[in-house]
Amino acid sequence: MMRLRVVRLTAAALCYVGTMQARTVEAQWSAAPSAAIGLAVPGGSLRDLVSEGVTAKAGLWMRAPRIPVGFTAEGMYSHSRAAPRSGATDDFRVSALTLNLTTRRHEGRLDPYGVLGAGWYWYNDPGMRFTSGAAPGVNIGVGEVIAVGTRDLFVEMRLHAIRTPTSDGARWTTMLPIMLGIRY
Repeated sequence: MMRLRVVRLTAAALCYVGTMQARTVEAQWSAAPSAAIGLAVPGGSLRDLVSEGVTAKAGLWMRAPRIPVGFTAEGMYSHSRAAPRSGATDDFRVSALTLNLTTRRHEGRLDPYGVLGAGWYWYNDPGMRFTSGAAPGVNIGVGEVIAVGTRDLFVEMRLHAIRTPTSDGARWTTMLPIMLGIRY
């Protein structure tokens, strides 16, 4: 009798695991290329050295229709001019490669999402001519996807913080791109 219960419980557990595996396979992960362009707003002490600039990015969104979490891999380039009378000797440029975790609701034509990620950033110091470096950084943001036919348009605001070394330790250099993009 005990042996029969163990066999039944084992069979039920295997059926449950098999059903969960089928649902995961059924999720069908897809990858969609995306591109965006927008305004780059400098933050913190960077705001005193440079004015607003332009940011462009291209990436790959990986997601499954029934799973509320996805991933993006992105490349970004941003350029801001030295502010008049700031003492900056060079424009500020930053390039980045980031990996991000995204959230989604999957509800119809409007789909808000959140983004949290990290990456490697290449930058120049606008306060000193021809000084450049590379450092790790993080980003966090929000966006809204708007379904238009077979394409998705999105509006996104994301804070990027780069851990830049200084002579007395390190500081966070921040910028806030506000972007409009398309996902295929």
